[in-house]
Parts: sequence; structure tokens; C-alpha cells
Amino acid sequence: MKSMLSRYILQGRTVFLSCALAIFAFMLLRVWSITLLGSEEFREIIKHFKDFEKFSPVPFSQLITYTGRVARTFNEPIVLFVVLIWTISRGSDTVAGQLNRGTMEMLLGNPVSRRCVYWSQFLVTTVGTLALASLAWLGMVVSVHLNTVQEVIKPPTLEIPFVPLEIPLSTAEPTIVEKPMSDFVDVMDFLPALTIIFAMGVFVAGFSSMISSFDRYRWRAVGIAVGFVILQQTMRILAISKPEYNYLLNFTFFNPFDPEGLVNVFNEDYEQYWQFWQYGMQGTIRLSGLGCHGILLGFGLLCYLIGSWRFSRRDLPAPI
Repeated sequence: MKSMLSRYILQGRTVFLSCALAIFAFMLLRVWSITLLGSEEFREIIKHFKDFEKFSPVPFSQLITYTGRVARTFNEPIVLFVVLIWTISRGSDTVAGQLNRGTMEMLLGNPVSRRCVYWSQFLVTTVGTLALASLAWLGMVVSVHLNTVQEVIKPPTLEIPFVPLEIPLSTAEPTIVEKPMSDFVDVMDFLPALTIIFAMGVFVAGFSSMISSFDRYRWRAVGIAVGFVILQQTMRILAISKPEYNYLLNFTFFNPFDPEGLVNVFNEDYEQYWQFWQYGMQGTIRLSGLGCHGILLGFGLLCYLIGSWRFSRRDLPAPI
């Protein structure tokens, strides 16, 4: 087992180091870019896009806060892209990649079982996925503690009841004060984003490994996995765009993958976060923290088990 783990770590180290550097650097820069626009300025911009609030997993009132905007970075396409590169590349290599290279027969010629070969790859891929998710969170933590934000302090005003009018009580100009970003953002609030990225990675890696166990060509396993991800994202976009297609959310893994929504629930209703279902004010029901993680991790492990069962029983083609 130890030699197998060392083998797979060496095979995946280049991809992992590239992905690790990319996701850490992106989170550093992305969180820094948030400091360039204050909350009040962002509020003025976002109020013109009220019609697009249905595409946001959280209300705009939450999105304009620094916590909401930082949570949004965990759902950026680049973060997804980096995690998908790692999980699909390693998952597709589990069986089909080694068959494609002609190394599987030589590997199994040693006193090692197929299950050992399969689950060693699972262990390396899973630990790598957890490390990437942790690096995304650490990049955010470092950026939050390094950067400052500008807070505009307006002079006192008197609000007139029932009239949208404010009377200034001072002729002083608004003052701008720089404060550490950490005063507005608690980095521990984003642990749900870390864990849901990991859960999503486990699911995609499990699906890729399952496809790899049924195939002999790595390029085809990669193509099927990438096509599956694109199809799932297309279904999600269609579901949130038109109410009549809302049922499609039940068939895409991008529905439980909701970093912004989970961070919001974690902060606003901690007890609700640990429930399987989340009940809305208008009778709506959706997955809560436990449900989102359980669905992704559960189906990911199921895919791994199916792949292990198939690999243990299939006839391996001779190397070409």
C-alpha cells in the first residue's frame, strides 16, 4: 500500500502543485479586489440589477456585505475549474489511464490486489481534494488579514417619519476611515464553503473513477466526465432561468453545491444549518448544510463503490 501511495503521489504532484498555486493565488487576488469597492458603492451598483436577484443563491441584501461578497469567491468559475482539473484528471487515471498507458498489467503482476490499486488512488485523490479546498480557504484568510477597507462615516442626520427625507445635522463632509478587513469578516464563517468544495470534489472524482473503471481509454473517460459536468451546469442555468424547468435542480449536483447559500445559513441560522432540510418563509423546502454535504459525499462514495466493483470483476484488455 505504501509503495502504491508513493507512486500515485509522484504521478499527480505536478497537477496538484499547479492547481494549488492557482487556487491560492486566485483567492488572494479575488478577495483583494473586493476591497477596491466599498459596500455603499457596491449597493448603488447592485440596485440596478434587482431583476437578476433570482440568479443569486443569496438575497442581494446579504451579497452587498463583505461576508457575502467574500463567500461569492468560493463559487467563482476559476475555483471550480481548478478543482475539476484535479478530480477529473486523477479520477480518469484510476483504471483507464493505466490501461491506456499499458502499465496496469505490469502493476498487477506484483503481489497487489485490484482493490489496493483502486483505493490507493482514491486516497491520494481525496487528500489532494481536501488540500485544494483548504488552500482556497487559506488564500482567503491571508488576503482578509493583509488588506484594509475604506469605511465612509457620514455626518449625523435626522430622519422624518413616514417621509423618505433626511435632514443633515452637520455641514461636515463624510469622512473616510481605513479599517482592517478582518474587522468586517470572520474567516471561520467560511468553513462551510471549504467543506462543500471538498464534497463536490469527492463526487466528481468518484464519478470520473467510475467511468474510468468501465473504459480502457483515458481520453474517453475525461470526455464523458467533462460532458457530464457541462450538462449539469446547463441544467442548473435552465432551471433558475425559467420556473417551469425548476424541477431540473433535483437532477444536478450544482444544486447542493452552494457555498454562498451555506455560508449565509451558517451565519444566520446555525441550528438550521445542521438540519437535512431548510424550510423557507413561503413554504419552500431546500437542502440545508447536512443535506448538501450528505448528497455529494454519499453519491461520490457510491460512484467509487460501483467503480471498485466493476474493476474487480472486469477482464483487462491486453496492452496495445
